[in-house]
Amino acid sequence: MRKIGAYTLLSVVMSINAQSQKIDSLKKENPFSFEVAYVGDVYGNAAGGLKTGGNYMGMSNLKIGFDTEKARWWKGGSFFINGASIHGKSLSEDFAGDLQVASNIDAGTHIYMHELWFKQDFEKFSFTVGLQDLNADFLASENAGEFINSSFGVPPVVSGNLPVPIFPLTGLGISAKWNINDKFVWQTAFFDGNQTSFKNNPHNLHWKFCKDDGILIITEFHSRLKIKEKEGIYKLGTYYHSSLNEFDEETQTKNNVFKNNYGFYFIGDQIVFEQENHKIGLFAQVAAAPKSKNEHAYYLGFGTNYYGIFSRKGKDILGLAVANLGLHRTSHKHETTLELYYKYQLTENIAIQPDIQYIINPSGTDEKLSNALVGILRLHIDF
Repeated sequence: MRKIGAYTLLSVVMSINAQSQKIDSLKKENPFSFEVAYVGDVYGNAAGGLKTGGNYMGMSNLKIGFDTEKARWWKGGSFFINGASIHGKSLSEDFAGDLQVASNIDAGTHIYMHELWFKQDFEKFSFTVGLQDLNADFLASENAGEFINSSFGVPPVVSGNLPVPIFPLTGLGISAKWNINDKFVWQTAFFDGNQTSFKNNPHNLHWKFCKDDGILIITEFHSRLKIKEKEGIYKLGTYYHSSLNEFDEETQTKNNVFKNNYGFYFIGDQIVFEQENHKIGLFAQVAAAPKSKNEHAYYLGFGTNYYGIFSRKGKDILGLAVANLGLHRTSHKHETTLELYYKYQLTENIAIQPDIQYIINPSGTDEKLSNALVGILRLHIDF
């Protein structure tokens, strides 16, 4: 009887263990992924610009992913949805008067679809189709992306001269990436040439194709290099927009904004020091477009980040950068911004980032403005 009892008990334990492993396996194979994020800026303009004063703005995102391989449908497929809500009074339009936009979440008040796409991965090649944010894959710099000023995301030579599918108004397109080998990557994309405005497309779900919008083509080549055993990535790209026509409601006529517009850019990220949880990264951004077709002639951005400058565990970053935008056909010749920030990871999900920007010759209006001194306290929450 004792042997039977022991055997029965062992069988029960093994059965429970098997069921537990099966449950764990099912959990690991859950095809859905969820992320909730919030970014909030308390800001103030202490001097210069349009006027002094401050306010608040914020952005929340709900991201849902679906993996076809984990769902046991097919290998390499994924769907992605990114819903966004932005709110608050504009720092640049109401206070600083700058053209480069001091905060990269400054975009009015909207509840809308930011991304909605399907991606298929193969061994060395992938393609994505749907509503995409160009800056998610193109014109991106790991080091520059830590800064708050919008120019360190997409250089204003690109975003200021052309309608491009970036925050807040993304657009429909198809993109492809080829991982040639461990050192070289090539990617390209074709987008609708003009995103339907929030006025006629309040939630970014009503897309309209029109021959007057033209087409935007962008291509980018990546090279991974090591300098003194330190990793670096360098990107060289070019873009082309076929044409853009706009309808003037006052004159009831159609006007051509430009034809065959284009430009070039270079982005470099390089680690120059690395030891345990501490490292120093440098970045450079260069962009240029022909003066005959564009108001923004050139852009230069340079900066550095020290990761783990005070924290032994590498939970903080100190960054300093400069963004210089050269202007053409305007009363201003340039706008230059100096930015200094410190970011600290309070917990795994929460970080704070005090930020100071000194804006030389704010050029968001036709009038001559005094240099502005902007302060931002940013809160990052991510689950």
